[in-house]
Amino acid sequence: MKNKLLVVLKNIFMYTTLIWSSVMLIVYISIIFELPVFALIGFIPFVGEFICEVLAFLLLFGIWGVPILYIITIPYILLVKEEKTNKRIKIATIIIPLVVAGLMLITNFLEVLS
Repeated sequence: MKNKLLVVLKNIFMYTTLIWSSVMLIVYISIIFELPVFALIGFIPFVGEFICEVLAFLLLFGIWGVPILYIITIPYILLVKEEKTNKRIKIATIIIPLVVAGLMLITNFLEVLS
């Protein structure tokens, strides 16, 4: 029973970290290359501005949220052994947040986001 709970917690943290860091990577790359994603989303009637605000919030809150999730997720990945979890997902969960952090540090993310 305790092992099932640990597996569920590991999966929750692992997939949350993976999805959030992937969204951050996509949004940050679109900002770096000055793609008009936010301008195009802003043209969507009724919800365009809301979607832009949500993406900006995910990016800004993710600067602190993803590292905390990463620190929690890595011990779960290392300690909880489960045969059903795909190794590619585990590797992506470990590598993508590091890529986002490295990209943000290289490009001086505070100036890019302002």
